[in-house]
Formats: sequence, structure tokens, C-alpha cells
Amino acid sequence: MTQQPRSTFVLRDHSEILEALVGLKDVVVLHYERRGPDVELAIEQLIRDPVRCPSCAEEAQVKERPVVHYVDLPVYGTPMSLAWKKHRMRCVNERCAKKTWMLSDHRIAAKKCLLTTRAAKWATRQVGDGRTVKEVAAELACDWHTVNDAVSTYGAALLEADRKRMNQTSAIGLDETSFVRLSAKAHTDYATTVADVEHHQIIEILPSRSFVDVARWLDKQPKGWKERIRYGALDMSNAYAAVYSVVLPKADQVVDPFHVIALANRALDTIRRRVQHEQGGRRNKGNNPLFRARRLLYRRRPPRRRGGLGLPDKSASETSTDPTTPTRPGPCSTSSSVTA
Repeated sequence: MTQQPRSTFVLRDHSEILEALVGLKDVVVLHYERRGPDVELAIEQLIRDPVRCPSCAEEAQVKERPVVHYVDLPVYGTPMSLAWKKHRMRCVNERCAKKTWMLSDHRIAAKKCLLTTRAAKWATRQVGDGRTVKEVAAELACDWHTVNDAVSTYGAALLEADRKRMNQTSAIGLDETSFVRLSAKAHTDYATTVADVEHHQIIEILPSRSFVDVARWLDKQPKGWKERIRYGALDMSNAYAAVYSVVLPKADQVVDPFHVIALANRALDTIRRRVQHEQGGRRNKGNNPLFRARRLLYRRRPPRRRGGLGLPDKSASETSTDPTTPTRPGPCSTSSSVTA
């Protein structure tokens, strides 16, 4: 059996090698320049067809050729910048409101982004996999804000295109998270996490916990998605409960066990303080048995004592160290959720 020969080609001209490196149609390499540690690749986009004004459809003319610099991917460990010689067009129609505009190509770089398209996609994947923006910016030899703006732009586009995470759930959860504290005097800002509690996936993170902002986001979602929501988890927040009642009135509101037990413990401690004050007239931290037992009320089961000496029972200690021995939950612990 004879093996078919593979068709290979070798580029020897330097300009052809650089064009193959760029790999974009109608984009030519002008020059490759290296100044010490700085490497720059200059490119130009060819215009095959006449450019017409987007407003009046008149044939436009080239006004000037500005050079815009972008941060590109490193080459052999050396950071590289891309110098794009653009076309600023001018409409010849004097009555047209569109005087000038710049030609752009999303294959090279997106609008309002200082990273090339391939560098921005690479940075978005790196940050999405767990690397910090600072690390990626150091590898690209650029500013932190340059990488962060690119990741925000391309990350928002990925979220907009990912509709699968919005179409698979019948139960969502709203929870607040401490987001940032701007100064010592300013209060802490909170963010709201919208989660798919059925598939354990984050749907969205809203930079607010107010009723208006959260309700506005839920109201903008497709009607079919809102009709599929049967359960709404929350943490006894009045704002989140109002959101469910107004936007998703057919969804059953479910409170997670942690906050149920926390509420029961706070109510129990309130009763303890009231009874303690009624009996002693004050808090009586010293020898008051209610005060000494305050920590015991939060435990799943009271510790066993033997002989009145305050020593733990031997059988109890052996039972507690055996991982196969089941433990019985106390009155203030549960593993099931409570429907509000």
C-alpha cells in the first residue's frame, strides 16, 4: 500500500512569513520592527470595493491614514504591539450629516478595545480559567484597565450568546454578597447572585440588592423562562420576597435551612435574655445558669457527663470518634428546606 505524499509548502520570503503569521484576508504586513525589548508589527487593510457613505450612500474618499496601536499576543515570549494603519473616510456630499468615519474590522480589533481580537479572546479565556487580570496584563505588557475592559466586553458577549444557562432551570435563588467597601466611612455595597439552584450554576450577578434593580432584571427575561420557574429560593429577605411576589407570583418561595435555623436560634436567645432579665433584674453574667447555658442551646446535642465531675463520658467520646456511628440532629438543626 503506497502512502500519498503530503502537500507542503515553505515560505522563505520575510514578508510572506509575516503575512502567514497574521493570517487575515485582505490584510498585508507593512513592516516588522524591533526596538530593544519592544516589538511592533505594522499592518494595513486593503480596500477592494468602493466605500460608500452609510448615511447617503455616496461614494466616499480617504481623508487621512492614522495609525492606531493595539496590544497583541506575545511572540516567543516577547510582548508585541500591532500598528494598524487605518482609513478615515470623508463623505463628498456637503449636505450629508455624516462627515467622516473610521473603517473598522472586528477580525483585527473590536471598537473601543485596545487589545487585538485574538489577544482579547485569549485574555478572556485566561481570566475565565482563574488567572487574575493583573497576571494577564503583566504577560501582555499592558495596563490593568486595558485587559479588564477587553475581558468585560468579550465576557458580556459570551454571556449574551449563552442562552443555555437560561433555558434549563425551574428553580432559581437570590442571595446577597458583600461586594466592595469604598472607604471607611462609606457603607458596604452588595451584589445579588441569581443562581440556578437546580443545576448549581450561576446565571447572573447584579451590582445591587434593591428591589427595583433585581425586579427589573427578572422582568426583562423571556416570558417562557419566567413561566417555567416553579421555585424561588431566598434568605428571608423582604426585598427578595417582594421580587418573587411581584415578578414571579406563581413560584413557591423556599427559605434555605441555614437562615431558618439562624432565625430560630435568635428567637431562642431573645427568650433566654428576657427570662434571665425577669428573674435577676439584670444580665447576671456571673453565676446565672441561663447565661452559662447560652452556648449549650446552639449545640446539636448536649455533652454527656459522668460522676458530676464535669468529665465527658467514655462511651460518648468513643461513639463520637467513630465516623460510622450516626448522630441524631438536635432540635435546632435540620437538613430540609422550609417553604415560606
